[in-house]
Amino acid sequence: MDLIKANEILKVINELDSNSKKSIIEALNLAEHVERTSGDFYAKEVEKNKGNELESFFSFMVKEEEMHLNKILELKQKLNTDEEIEKISFPTHEMPKIKSIPAGKDEMTSLLYALWREKKAEDFYRKASEKTKGQVSLFFLELADFEKKHVELFEEYIENMGNVNELIMG
Repeated sequence: MDLIKANEILKVINELDSNSKKSIIEALNLAEHVERTSGDFYAKEVEKNKGNELESFFSFMVKEEEMHLNKILELKQKLNTDEEIEKISFPTHEMPKIKSIPAGKDEMTSLLYALWREKKAEDFYRKASEKTKGQVSLFFLELADFEKKHVELFEEYIENMGNVNELIMG
């Protein structure tokens, strides 16, 4: 999986100019990459976790990332064709119910890695929202809010794992 380094994100954020369609599209290209690679990661986790609770959890995340990706592509298309940008609405999916389950180190590693990715995405989208204006700013803010909900969901899942302390502390 292709992971974007912090300096690449900082470069896009530092060059983001709300009056430059080119820089906004660059930020959306980065967002597209973030959502596409996250969706790919979650899809692999679905396959690895067939038949257990994590399968449905990661399936939910695949749907979320696909929805974000489609909305990013929609906004990019509007910018590229100079369409007026109106609010782009995000549908909501039913959040999975979290139960306490024991998990192994592989599952914990996947969950912690996913949590880290979601935190990085939230930070990127929030900063992009601050550097843009109008509907583009609201779009990035809504993405940041989605990622924050994902962070909270992963944190809840990790906290409810029956053996979380022994997995993290060894």
